[in-house]
Amino acid sequence: MTRWFLLFFLALILIISFRLVTFSSAPINTVACDSVSIESDLSGIWDLNRIENFSGFKPYLIKADLENYSFLINSLMPFFLSNSQILIVDICEEKMLLSYNYFREWRQYVIPLLSNEKIRSDNEGQDVTAVYGRDSLEMNISTKNIDFKQELYLDGGELIREIEFQGSSSGKIKFIYRKND
Repeated sequence: MTRWFLLFFLALILIISFRLVTFSSAPINTVACDSVSIESDLSGIWDLNRIENFSGFKPYLIKADLENYSFLINSLMPFFLSNSQILIVDICEEKMLLSYNYFREWRQYVIPLLSNEKIRSDNEGQDVTAVYGRDSLEMNISTKNIDFKQELYLDGGELIREIEFQGSSSGKIKFIYRKND
């Protein structure tokens, strides 16, 4: 074996290992939906393209006692997430199913769009309220540890997911997605 073949083989193993470690199939409750009574441009599968202001997670890192690792997390996480995160918005009848992952861990919300039903989440201990517009969704999420506001909206063909922690001065974190065609 030559040195170049060994370097190529090592790079290939690293890339395949990264994909295997970060891949997880979407846990979507698929329902055959023949009638969509609400049209939205948010619908579809979105791939994370880039992240802006990841350091805005500082309040969460403090509450989770991860503040000592903040430099490492702020420099590596955006790179790893942008290569592995997807967001899925599925609207069927009068419900929106919002799913996204952090590596192999999925978050999923079932949001009733026309009725006053409670928003269901796969994460226990969350109190979620939402306001839906044709091309936007605003959610307030209260958990045991920290409360935050999450907004989804379209901007120039990209889907923007902004997260802002309550009482934070570090600004909004922007996850910018492109449509998976």
